[in-house]
Amino acid sequence: MNTKTFSFTRQFLLIFALMLFLTNVVLGVVLMKQSTDIIQQLVRKNMLNISNTAADIVDGDVLGTLTKEDIGSDEYNEIYNVLSAFQNNVDVEYIYAVRRINDELFVFTVDPDPEDPGEFGEEVLITEALISASKGVAMVDNAPAEDEWGNFYSAYCPVFDSKGNVSGIIGVDFNSDWYDMQIREHTLSIVTITALSIAFGGLIVLIFVHNISKRFDAIGNELTVLSNDVDALTKEITSRKDYKDNIAKDDKKGDDSDESEGDEIELLEGKLHHMHTEMDRYLDFIRNKVNTDALTLVGNTTAYTERVNSIGEKIADKTADFSLVLFDINDLKGINDNYGHHYGDVIIKAAADVISSVFDADNIYRIGGDEFIAVEENIEQKKIDKMIALIHEKVMLYDKNEMEHKGTLALSTGTATYDPEIDKTFRDVFSRADDNMYSDKNEYYKHNKKLKKTR
Repeated sequence: MNTKTFSFTRQFLLIFALMLFLTNVVLGVVLMKQSTDIIQQLVRKNMLNISNTAADIVDGDVLGTLTKEDIGSDEYNEIYNVLSAFQNNVDVEYIYAVRRINDELFVFTVDPDPEDPGEFGEEVLITEALISASKGVAMVDNAPAEDEWGNFYSAYCPVFDSKGNVSGIIGVDFNSDWYDMQIREHTLSIVTITALSIAFGGLIVLIFVHNISKRFDAIGNELTVLSNDVDALTKEITSRKDYKDNIAKDDKKGDDSDESEGDEIELLEGKLHHMHTEMDRYLDFIRNKVNTDALTLVGNTTAYTERVNSIGEKIADKTADFSLVLFDINDLKGINDNYGHHYGDVIIKAAADVISSVFDADNIYRIGGDEFIAVEENIEQKKIDKMIALIHEKVMLYDKNEMEHKGTLALSTGTATYDPEIDKTFRDVFSRADDNMYSDKNEYYKHNKKLKKTR
C-alpha cells in the first residue's frame, strides 16, 4: 500500500470513526429522549385512562352529597367498592375521591387503601392537575409531588353530577421511584454503549444494536404489564352481558392481528396501538351507558343536560335554530294501578319505540317517568307537524295490534320553535312547548272524562 493509499485509508478510517462516533452519540441522545418520552406518555395515558374510567362509573350525584356520617352506608360503600376494584386490579399506588372545599382546600371523601387510607375530610396536597380537575378538565401533573404517603405522579379527573357540575374528583397516584429508576437505568445504558462504541469501533455496532433491542424488549415487557393491568380492569368493568354482546365481535377482529412478525419497533407500535384502541372502546361503551336510559335505550337526563348546554352555547353566539317536541304518556298512573308497573314499563318502552321510529333516536331523551323530548335542529315546523301526526297514527296502530294489550297507549304532545326575538334561553322554548303539551293533555281528558287527570 503506497503512502497516498495509506493516507486515504487512514483519512477514510478517521472519517468513518468520527461518523461512527457522532452517529452513536446522536443515536444515543435520540434514543434516550424517545424512550423517555414513550415511558412518560405511556404512564400519563394509563393514569388518565384509569382516572377517567373510574370517574365515569362513579355516581356524581351521590359523591357530591356524601358526608362523614355516610361512611358505611350503601351509597358510600357503592363508591368505595368501585374504587377498591381499581385499587386491587390496576398497577397504581393509590386511587381515591376528593372534594373541593375552596380554592385553597381540597379534602379526601373516599379512600379504599386498606393500610393507610386518607380520612374523610383530611386535607389533600394541592397540585396543578387537582386545580384543573376542579374546573372540569382532567389532567396529569408534570412533576411528582411529595406528601406524607410518599412521592408520586398524580392524575385527577372531575366527576360530574346530573346538572353538569363538578361534584367531586377522582385521583390516581403512581409511584415516581419506578419512573426515575427507568430513566436512570436507561441513561446509564446509553452512556455505556456510546463509550464502548468509541473504544471498539465496528464491534460495538453489534453490541449497540443488541442493547437497543434489549431496551425495547424492556419497554415491551412494561407494556405487557400495563396491558395485563388493562385486561384486569376490563374484566372488572366488562362482566356485564350487554357489554360482551356489543364488543365481542370487534374483540375477535382485534385478536386476528399477528404480533409475531415485524421488528421491535413495529411490535412496540402495535402494542401501543392495541392498548389505546381497547381503552378507547371501553370508555366509549361506559360513556354510552352513562348517557342512555336503561329501559327505553334513548338518551337519559345526563345526555339531555349536555344537549341543553350545547344549544345554550349556540343561543349565546346567535347560531341556534332548533325546535322542541314534548311527549307525555296519558294516564300512566292508571295503567300502573290497574295492570301493574311491569305493564307500565311496557307502555313506556312502546312510547319510546314509536317516537324513535319517527324522530332520530339520537335526538330523543327521557326526562321523566312518562315524559320524553325530541330536540331537532335546522328543521321546518311543517315537517315537525307531519312527524307528530305520524306518531299519533303509529300509536293508534299499536293500540289496535298489540296482542297482550292491557291498556291504551296515548301521547299528549306539545311543540315550540326557537324565536330569537322572544326567546333568551332554552328554558323559554321549553316552557312554551310544555304549555302546548298540557293544552293537548287537557283536550285528551275532556274526551276521556272517565280518566283521572294527573299532571
